[in-house]
Amino acid sequence: MISRHRIGLILLGALVALGAPQAQAQSSWRVCRDVECLDQGWNDAQRRWWYTTTQGSRLLPLDWLVALEQPGDGQRAFLDRAYMEELGYIANPDPVNNPEGLPLGWVIDQDRSLSADLMCDTFPETCDALTMRKPWVGLTCSACHTNEITHQGRRLRIEGAPTLADFQRMEEDLLQSLKDTVADRTRFDRFARAVLGEDQSIDGRASLETQLGEQIAWQQALADKNAAPKVRYGHARLDAQGHILNKVALTVRDPDQITNVLADAPASYPHIWNTSQQEQLQWNGIATRMFKIRFLGESTELGALVRNTSEVIGVFAHIETDKFTVRRGYPSSARVRELVSLERQLESLQSPKWPEDMLGAIDWDLAARGREVFTRQIDGESCADCHSHMAPTDTTSPMATTMTPLADIGTDVFTTCNTFLHRSKPGQFGGQYVITEGARIDPVEDFTRMMLVNATIGAIWGKRGEVLGAILYEDDRPSGDRTESGLITEYLPGVTDEKKKADAQDCLTQDHTLLAYKARALNGIWATAPYLHNGSVPTLYDLLLPARMRNVATDLDAVLPEDAETRPEVFGVGSREFDPVKVGFVSDLEQNPFTFRARDEDGEPIPGNFNSGHDYGTAGLTEEDRRALLEYLKTL
Repeated sequence: MISRHRIGLILLGALVALGAPQAQAQSSWRVCRDVECLDQGWNDAQRRWWYTTTQGSRLLPLDWLVALEQPGDGQRAFLDRAYMEELGYIANPDPVNNPEGLPLGWVIDQDRSLSADLMCDTFPETCDALTMRKPWVGLTCSACHTNEITHQGRRLRIEGAPTLADFQRMEEDLLQSLKDTVADRTRFDRFARAVLGEDQSIDGRASLETQLGEQIAWQQALADKNAAPKVRYGHARLDAQGHILNKVALTVRDPDQITNVLADAPASYPHIWNTSQQEQLQWNGIATRMFKIRFLGESTELGALVRNTSEVIGVFAHIETDKFTVRRGYPSSARVRELVSLERQLESLQSPKWPEDMLGAIDWDLAARGREVFTRQIDGESCADCHSHMAPTDTTSPMATTMTPLADIGTDVFTTCNTFLHRSKPGQFGGQYVITEGARIDPVEDFTRMMLVNATIGAIWGKRGEVLGAILYEDDRPSGDRTESGLITEYLPGVTDEKKKADAQDCLTQDHTLLAYKARALNGIWATAPYLHNGSVPTLYDLLLPARMRNVATDLDAVLPEDAETRPEVFGVGSREFDPVKVGFVSDLEQNPFTFRARDEDGEPIPGNFNSGHDYGTAGLTEEDRRALLEYLKTL
């Protein structure tokens, strides 16, 4: 067992009270009016605050986004409610706290001070025009971690559940809209009149056009880095870790910098209730808890601050790392105070209980038999060995989590493998010391995850006037010895991409704490479809079926009969209509805007979309066992 070491306080700043969120203006409008809300421990005011509090994300200036039109020849607004809902973003018609009518989780961020002028080498005209000091729109936690389900005409809001948004298409459409605005003079005229208003002038319009060009160039650079030519994310998935690492790689402004790994491992958005009770976070456990400090009657978990700061860096925060070092701190738009308050509110979020009045009564006798299946030992293991029990209202007890090595769980490897292998040229990061690694970043090329730690710590240190301190440690999680079996004949059987096969072999035969996936308590699991870390299984019933796909083919593999019921390899995603029988969203192709495919049109498995793994005796379950186990999972 490798011991955990704690590295002492490295951030000593001015003493600032990191208070709880302030009360917002009162409004007669209520969240739970047109939509039904479950009792998850939050009141209406807390919900409104969660939906509209900035974390420092900056996508576009507010007046630009309001004036922007959708891509194509039409004149429909980009923020048109029907269009946003088509992309999977939930409406938030709150006239007091959201008068601009932004989708839920799309929030305004504004800094009128000199510190707002960030990345001026990338956006020189934008800085000169003082556009950086205007209100900007970005995303906050609730955009990706709030969902709604519908059933027989009723609509139910679930806080902390994974979104059904198509983030990839949103980014692509936004970039295309910006390009169309510049290319079409009539369209640009409408845009300029809306943004500049009475301040129209030849110079003002020329400046605005130049600023648009700066934003297009930046977003195109991000798009090029995040390219995933063989994998569409679709609704409910995002390669968040790939996007974050690529964003960090781009901030060094090295024209020759490279990324060896594409952002082609989309993952299902995780549900975030009980977040503060877990030791490892994210599907691969890359984010770890540190410990809490108590100040002025409030507690702050330092690991959460590091995790959330890295997240906002990836989701549109402005940050400058190319002129500074971690010791000096990196100027950024990250809102440390708000990040702390958002995390504190999240600590009180309860997991959702199955709503019997909407989705049907639970058969409690059948559920009791399902619990027996859940605890039954199959080949020396049971579901309960990895998935501990947690009461829905328990928001304080430590939650047991189990990290299972890739070779053991058998699921798609690339969410964790890509993060592990991602390398870049470090630019200004080169030679800087990374405290959690106990090493310096190689000045020629190194793992991008080391640069992410550097950028995150530097961003927090750059905001030292807003936080008491951050405490970091390196957590070397133990894992069993693994040896390569002589029975292994092929990695990623059926895949022809030799680099992907080599990457999979590399990750499946190494012993490293990052090369694992997390199992946690399953409370509220019914509300988190689609399933597996990469969203490759539509319902809980389908998860209890065996998969035909495998990460590794061996000489002794049993071949499933042709007529065996197996996990679907093609299904629809994006509908909010819930299927209470299979427990997940309705996945018929004709009822969904996006089609998930585990194989391409030639039948070749798609790395990143494997629906294999977590196959602990599912082939041996009877139909009665599956139905009983499914009923039990509804009760958690």
